[in-house]
Amino acid sequence: MDELLNEDNEEVAEKSTTPNSTGIETNDDGNEDSSQAENRKTFIEIVGFLSLAVVTYILYTTIITSAEDILASTHIPTSSTIICLNTPYFIMTLVMPYYVDKVPLITKAIVSSMLFAIALVLIALITTPGLRLIGILVASLGLGTAEIGFLSATSLHQDLTMHAFATGTGLGAILGPALYTIMTTFVCVHPSTVLLLLLFFLPLFPAISWYVAKHTTHSRSSEQDGSTVEYMRIGEDQTADIHHQKLSREEKINAAKANMHLAVPLFFGLFADYLTMQGVVTTIAFEDSPFDPRDHYQYYTISFWIGELLGRSYGLILSWGKPDWTVITHKTWIFTAVLMVDVFFLILASLYRFLPSYVVVMMLTFVTGSAEGALYLNSFAMAGRNMSPRYKEFSRAFLTTAVQGGVIVAGLTGLWVEPALKDHCAQLITNTEYCFTRSMHGWNVSTSCIT
Repeated sequence: MDELLNEDNEEVAEKSTTPNSTGIETNDDGNEDSSQAENRKTFIEIVGFLSLAVVTYILYTTIITSAEDILASTHIPTSSTIICLNTPYFIMTLVMPYYVDKVPLITKAIVSSMLFAIALVLIALITTPGLRLIGILVASLGLGTAEIGFLSATSLHQDLTMHAFATGTGLGAILGPALYTIMTTFVCVHPSTVLLLLLFFLPLFPAISWYVAKHTTHSRSSEQDGSTVEYMRIGEDQTADIHHQKLSREEKINAAKANMHLAVPLFFGLFADYLTMQGVVTTIAFEDSPFDPRDHYQYYTISFWIGELLGRSYGLILSWGKPDWTVITHKTWIFTAVLMVDVFFLILASLYRFLPSYVVVMMLTFVTGSAEGALYLNSFAMAGRNMSPRYKEFSRAFLTTAVQGGVIVAGLTGLWVEPALKDHCAQLITNTEYCFTRSMHGWNVSTSCIT
């Protein structure tokens, strides 16, 4: 009987272990469980960073889209909102990349939520249009904390999280303007009420960050007989040291220099992008269009953000379907060239009024959005490529300086360009209301809502 039991035990042991190619016995069930856990972790990382980007850009783009409403009844240039929304952010990019690795993800999420909450309340409730810019300044701090913090954190996870984050920014950039346009133009909700409704999105920041941090740790624990044992997969102990290793100050300076070939095209590309949308198309409206001047800007921004979604999301879609495809390029100057040509063409269109329809402007803003989205994705995906996670983290945070620098310069340029184009238009057409995509009668509302 004992011999039979021994033979049975040996058979069970043989079934539970299988020698691999190196001669080491492995547990098939254990490998399957490990694979499922890894797939679950991958899914959480991708969805988590995509969701963080979506919420961030819903807030950001809704504020941008409401720029003409915020400044209603004033002649303050539209670019002033861009300057206020990006100047504090730009200052943060000069400092935060050097300390971003010292702040936990959940802390960044909580701080950005609080800043956005204060900003939205100030913008919506302050009655003086000029003073609403104070709220936009606070929103800039929230945006900087969120985007620099979340974007740089993708470097500590797998490469697809970068594509997921870029896709999320594009998706959020569609949802924000679409929500705002539908609510204010078709549903006739007051613009300030729509801005206050954004407060309900803010708890998602800490909730998503906590969930991602909890379920994507790099070391795992196993509980057995009341004791907890920390363990890692073979080879993971070596990569973990690299993963958590901090860069020295000299290494950070060298990394900044190494990324200048990406920073320069990114700077000029964002300059052209924001000058187009905040200083040029705001002076182009058409009397034969089916809507009033104010609504032109809403449609221009929607077409722009649709293009940006396409430009920022193609990497995730192609990488997911064909992982072996190369979907990014270091020749980011190509996208910058497209953006520069677009802005100069639209300036000429504003000066000489030769475009036949608002549809053409929407097509051009779609091209602008697509080129800017591709520029954003390729620049940040190439930053620190094939380097350590901490090197990538710093490189991606550093590139935000180029982004905000380009936006600030565009805003300052727009302070002169928009009034000049508007005044020139007033000399060409009789109905000067179509020289500016803004209402001059309080918080902007569509004429379809004035009954």
